Amino acid sequence: MANVKERIGEILQRHIIIKDSAIGTTLTGARRDILPEMVSVSEPQRVVDMYKASINAGATLLTTNTFLSDPLSLKSCGVDITTEEVVAATMSAIREACQECEKEIFVMGSIGPSTRNISLAVDLTEDELRESYRRLIVALDKEGVDIFLIESITDVRNAEIAAEVCHEVAPDKPIIFSATLSKIGGLLSSGRSVEKFVEDVAKFEPLAIGFNCSYGVKNVVDNLELLTRYTALPTYIAPSAGIPDAKGKYPETVKKHTETFRAAAERGILSIVGGCCGTTAEYTRSIAQMARHYKPRK
Repeated sequence: MANVKERIGEILQRHIIIKDSAIGTTLTGARRDILPEMVSVSEPQRVVDMYKASINAGATLLTTNTFLSDPLSLKSCGVDITTEEVVAATMSAIREACQECEKEIFVMGSIGPSTRNISLAVDLTEDELRESYRRLIVALDKEGVDIFLIESITDVRNAEIAAEVCHEVAPDKPIIFSATLSKIGGLLSSGRSVEKFVEDVAKFEPLAIGFNCSYGVKNVVDNLELLTRYTALPTYIAPSAGIPDAKGKYPETVKKHTETFRAAAERGILSIVGGCCGTTAEYTRSIAQMARHYKPRK
C-alpha cells in the first residue's frame, strides 16, 4: 500500500476528509479538575465509545487523547502518570474502537502546544522542551500513529521544535500543523501573521496546514480563505463551537457549524475538516453528510 502521505493525497483527489470532533470537552465537559488524558487510563470504555461514535458519524481521521501528554505538561497539571502510559491507553482505545470497522482509518498523534511557552519562559531551555516533546513523539511513533498533528500552535518556536523532533524520530511520517487564531483577522493568537506562519512551517514539508479551536467556525473559515493565498497545500480546519458561557455551554449549533463549512466547501477551500472544543459526534455526522456533495481543494 502507498505510504500514508501518498494515500491521503490520493483520497484528497476525490473527497474532503473528515476528522473527529472534540476530545477534551467530550470527555470532561466544563470540568477543570479532570485532565482528559487521564480518562483514557481511568475510564477506557468511555474513550472507546467516543472513538466508535466518531467512526460511526463518518470520521476517517481519529485524534489521540494526548494533547497535554508531554512530561512538562503532565507535571504542570499535577498528575501522577507517565507520557508512555497515556499514549498506550489512548491507542488501545482506538484499536478497540476500530476492531469492527470496515473502512480505512488513520490515526493522528496529538502534540499540543505544551504548558510551557519557550519564547516567554525564563526557566526553561530549548533542550528541556525538546526532550519533553521527544518522550511524547517517541511514544506516539512506537504505538503506531499514522500522522503527527502539531496543534493549537501559539508559540511557533514550540511547534518548530516539535516538528524537528518528529523528523528525527520518524522522518517519513507526515506532519499536520494547526494554529490557534486571534480575533483579529490574519493573525495567530500570538500575533504572528498567517503568511509568516506558513513560511515558518513550510520547510517541514507538511501534509496539511490550518487552524483549530480559536473563536468559532466563522473566525476559522475566514482565515482559511486567507491561508489559501499563501500555500497550495491541503488545508486543515477544526474550529470550536464558539466561546463557552459561564456555565460552559458552547453557542454554535450543529446547523450553524455545518452551514458555515458549506460556504467554504462551495468555494473549494476545504481538504481536512473536523471540530474542536464544544463539538461532538453529532457535528461530525452533519459535516460528513454535507461534505459528500463537494470536491476537496485542488
